[in-house]
Amino acid sequence: MQAVNGHNLAAVVAQNNDFVTKATAMQNSACFNGASGCQNINAQRTAGDCSTAHSEDSREFVAKSSASHAPVSASKSMIWPVLGLLLAASLMGLGPIFVRLSGISAEASAFWRAMLAAPVFLVASQGLALAGYAGRKTARNDAAHTKTATDARTTTTRKTGLLILAGVLFAADLMFAHLAIGMTTVANAILLNNLAPLFVGCFGLLGLARRPSRRFWQGLPIAMLGAFCLFLASSHGSGSMLGDATAILAAGFYGAYFVVIAKLRQDHSALQIMLWSTIVTAIVLGLYMLVFDGGVGMPAVMGGWLALCGLAFLTHIGGQGMVSVCFKRVDEATGSIILLWQPFMSALLGALVLGEVLNPWHAVGAAFVMVAVAYITVRRRRKAA
Repeated sequence: MQAVNGHNLAAVVAQNNDFVTKATAMQNSACFNGASGCQNINAQRTAGDCSTAHSEDSREFVAKSSASHAPVSASKSMIWPVLGLLLAASLMGLGPIFVRLSGISAEASAFWRAMLAAPVFLVASQGLALAGYAGRKTARNDAAHTKTATDARTTTTRKTGLLILAGVLFAADLMFAHLAIGMTTVANAILLNNLAPLFVGCFGLLGLARRPSRRFWQGLPIAMLGAFCLFLASSHGSGSMLGDATAILAAGFYGAYFVVIAKLRQDHSALQIMLWSTIVTAIVLGLYMLVFDGGVGMPAVMGGWLALCGLAFLTHIGGQGMVSVCFKRVDEATGSIILLWQPFMSALLGALVLGEVLNPWHAVGAAFVMVAVAYITVRRRRKAA
């Protein structure tokens, strides 16, 4: 129905424009035929003005009707990305449960998490390359940046080094995060690991990232107060203070990982970064276990392998992959708030599945940490001019 009305309005506008053109032609010819012709001109000019006004009203009506339907379609298109982020946060919240149920060491669970996920990322990357995605992106980059062969080799070497560094940092983050999950409560491990944005701000003070804004300094005391409350919760018998410190160390490595991938995102897709990070993580953790543990740890029962598959396919691929896809459709403010569901999901599952007992200090610390992280990471939306 809207399409039919649009065609009718377009026809009316076209007829009016033809009428105005004819009136103008009559005006030019009548100006040479005396005063009586000039009187007819005025009549035609009046009709042309009226038709022009009618055509402008028609255009205004079309614009208003389009604007009235735009918010409705935008709100409908936001539903599925928001639901996707909620599902991604839930899948990532399952990660600590899978780590506990695997029955192997922290470095072994982190290794198998990366080892099982790497082939999936590799197949997906090759599939996109065959579809021409990589070629189109390379063509755009070549058109935008004309470099000599020496500059290209230097850039390639530098980017490869950053990709390897990202994998090493991600390996350290996974290993210490899994260690923390085994040492303290799941709630403390995940909440304290969410302090990574604070470390990004600290790296900004050292010139390694963008300098922190005023919101960072305002939210920092709140985050520190939340971490202190979580340490108090562990000191009262629910968790381990050493495990809490390990979770904060993991957050530091995760923050450094954020800084590196922010530089890599200029020339690499999220899939490429995840592929390299996962492969390097598997290599680093495999070498670590061969040197310090004498071999790669493996689950003794089928339930352990199922937990590792869930950790790799649901948490690592499904959760992280869905976040990358949905953040293209959801603004940063909304997405950051939605992803705060992950710690609550982990804490709830820790109590229901693992039987963890939480005390009031957990609730107070969780509230402070969540508020601080949301305040620091969520940017204020610009007011419409």
